[in-house]
Amino acid sequence: MTDTNAPLPDLRDLPFDIDLRRLNLGVGYVALGLPVSLGLVSLLTNTCFNASISHYYFSRIGGDILVGALSFIGLLLMFFYSFRAPGREGCLGWHWYDVVLLKLAGVAAVIVAFVPTTGSGCTYSGEVARVFLTNASGSEGFHPPGGTVEGTISYDFWASFAALGADVPTVLKMMHFGAAGVMFLVLGYFSAYVFTRENSTAARLAGNRKDRRNLWYRTLGRIIFAVVGVLAIKAALLEMILPLGLAQSIEAIWDSLRLTFLFESLGLCAFGLSWMIKGRFIAAFEDAAARPQPRAA
Repeated sequence: MTDTNAPLPDLRDLPFDIDLRRLNLGVGYVALGLPVSLGLVSLLTNTCFNASISHYYFSRIGGDILVGALSFIGLLLMFFYSFRAPGREGCLGWHWYDVVLLKLAGVAAVIVAFVPTTGSGCTYSGEVARVFLTNASGSEGFHPPGGTVEGTISYDFWASFAALGADVPTVLKMMHFGAAGVMFLVLGYFSAYVFTRENSTAARLAGNRKDRRNLWYRTLGRIIFAVVGVLAIKAALLEMILPLGLAQSIEAIWDSLRLTFLFESLGLCAFGLSWMIKGRFIAAFEDAAARPQPRAA
């Protein structure tokens, strides 16, 4: 029979430890490591260097890394930062709407992962890529002696759903790019305007390094905003303003230089480094009052 009057276990006795700094570090390391790992995928597997980070959805190994990393970040942002965070140590300067925005960024990250972009992002010639087959028929290895799978290769995820037709509906295409923009804008806001507040007791005491951290936070936040601005201007020019022929020529040059990948990598690295600083990944950002104190003799 269960004793309902038994005292609750001390949190220090639980077989796990949730530390806000470790959580921030985890988000930061994954964000910083995503573009690096995708670049290594192309290098080590001798496959195409994709036009954007999103296009790695269609690459070997890279697709698993992309979806896994964005899902990890999205789920952490959605579920590990609660509405009880504002006013608590590490989040002293937060407001309730900051938590709403953070959860929104988490949802956006998951949407970017599971609503893939369009096109292959590469010119594949004999390489194995992750593709979708429309009008597929046959089988491969399910019944001896095996068989053959036939169909039309497509890099259009939504073409797999016959009810949606052969073309990607505009709303679904915009969902991916809109979610990416929302994610980066919220993360830029956090770096420039939330992390710069006094969020810990140690930051209010003598020997703090808040000014040093804030200089980095604001710089990294501006980099994120600049990345969103550049990509938004590029999309507007090519999709709505420039003549079709000129737009296609510029886009071909842009993609050949992998500029979308480079700008997205810059934004992710800025985001990752900002959260790593929040997690005090090196002692240079730590406040004096938060450092371990020597024991009395």
